[in-house]
Amino acid sequence: MVNNRAEYERMNELEGSLWWYQVLHEKVLRQIRRRFKVADRPTILDAACGTGGLISHLNRHGFTDVCGFDYSGHAVEFSQKRGLDVSFGDLREVADFRPGVNYDVVVCNDALYFLTDQEIVTALADFRAKLKPNGLLLINIHAHEAFSGTHDVAVGSTRRFVLADFNGYAQASGLRITHSTYWPFALSLPIWVVRQWQKRQLRRGKIDVQTLESDVQYPGDFLNNILHFVTRTEQALLPRGPFGSSLFMVLEVAQ
Repeated sequence: MVNNRAEYERMNELEGSLWWYQVLHEKVLRQIRRRFKVADRPTILDAACGTGGLISHLNRHGFTDVCGFDYSGHAVEFSQKRGLDVSFGDLREVADFRPGVNYDVVVCNDALYFLTDQEIVTALADFRAKLKPNGLLLINIHAHEAFSGTHDVAVGSTRRFVLADFNGYAQASGLRITHSTYWPFALSLPIWVVRQWQKRQLRRGKIDVQTLESDVQYPGDFLNNILHFVTRTEQALLPRGPFGSSLFMVLEVAQ
């Protein structure tokens, strides 16, 4: 996906309106607000920030001391066109990004799946080193192999994760997970059905993998609003979802 400009163009267009991005950005904002006030002016790093949708969301809610990096030149270009403080960076070389600068919050959404197990541990250890005392590391990652489908193929993902994986990574990197939730639990069944159908079509050769696009598609205002409402309601009623296609975690330095 790194070199697929069309995917980043789609991301750039939809990050502010697609229900999935909206809910994820709300999750991140909620965790930051639990620790910091806007007046505290916390410094925030968005690692593998894509086209800058989260940074823009945080800016709109008063958190303006935010920067980011991404490995894709397309992502950096779109972010900079928004006037955001974003530059090139590599998750495998986090320590090389602005050496000596530390942050109150580090965020890394849906990017670590590109790395090997050891590279993930190294990235987490580097994030830990980037955190100020009392800092937060927020991670979202796609979860459970049962939900793999054409989206995974389109973005170049070869695996999904469960909480036990990150418990091991966190322990190895000097971190601890203080909050975790799978999401969206309420939509698990329809997502699973769609993904199982996709995998069947892939096995039968009914889908051209050379022309696949990701699931970053706008479903129309009516359905988008329903999906947003359902998922936000789930967050309020079920803070720790037991199952879902994504895993959201809050990590802190182990004491």
